[in-house]
Amino acid sequence: MTDLSDNAAYASSYADACRAAGLPDDFAAPDTAEKMRLLTERLITSNKQFNLTAITEPDEVLIKHVVDSLFAASLIAERGDSATLLDVGAGGGFPSLPVAAALPQISVTAMDATAKKCRYIEETAVLVGITNVTAVNARAEEAAARYGAAFDFVTARAVARLNVLAELCAPFLRVGGTFLAMKGPGGDEEAAEAARAFRTLGLSAPEIRRYELPRGAGERTLIICRKQRPTPPAYPRPYAKIVKSPFSNKIRALPSPDLSVSFYFTLS
Repeated sequence: MTDLSDNAAYASSYADACRAAGLPDDFAAPDTAEKMRLLTERLITSNKQFNLTAITEPDEVLIKHVVDSLFAASLIAERGDSATLLDVGAGGGFPSLPVAAALPQISVTAMDATAKKCRYIEETAVLVGITNVTAVNARAEEAAARYGAAFDFVTARAVARLNVLAELCAPFLRVGGTFLAMKGPGGDEEAAEAARAFRTLGLSAPEIRRYELPRGAGERTLIICRKQRPTPPAYPRPYAKIVKSPFSNKIRALPSPDLSVSFYFTLS
C-alpha cells in the first residue's frame, strides 16, 4: 500500500499509474503528483465527516478516483485550451478537483446540492493549491435558468442514469460544447436508452469510448455528446417530473379497439 506520508513513493506510484493508463506525460509532473497526493490524503482523513466515498484505501483512491477522473481531463485537453467546465453532482470533487489540478488553464465549477460537500471542495482546493475551481451549492435543475448555456464542457460521474442525467446537464452547454458522462461498463446500454433524450435536448448521437483502469481495476465508459442546437426552454423539468417520467425510447401503444361492441344488421 502506498504511504501517503512518503511524497516520493506516492509520486512514483502516481506516475506509473498515469503511464499505464496512457495519460499525457504532463499529467505526471511532480507538482501535479503532489496535488493528487494531497487530494487523496484529504479525502481519506475527511471522509467520515463529509461522507464522500466508500473507497478509502490510498491505492484504490489513486486508480478509481484520481486516474479515472484524468481520463476525462485527457479528453478535455484534446478539445479545449482555456475552456470552462461544469461538474454536475460533484460530490467529493471527482472529476472536478483532479481535472482542475491537471489542467490549471481551464475554469472549473463544481456543483452539488449538498452544502457540506461544496464546503469540502472549497476547503480542499485551498489546502491543495488549486486556484481554478469554484464550488456552487445548487440543484442542477434549478440552477440552469440562472447560468444558461455558459459552459464548454459539462461532466457528471455516478449521478443518475443517462436518460435523466442528460436533461440535467444539456441546458448548461453552449452550442458546440461537449457533454461527458462517466459511466461503468454498462454505459453503452444507458446511451442507447437515452437516445430520445439526446435528440430532444439538442445533443448529438453519442461517441462511446471504453477504457480499462490500470492494475485490473475494471472497465469504464465515457459517453461523449456534442451540443448541436439549443436545448428547448421547457427543459430541465422539475426533478420530481424528470424521475417520474424520464425520457424513454418506447413508443406508447394506441389503445386497443373495443372488440366487445355488438353490431346489428337489418336484412332486407
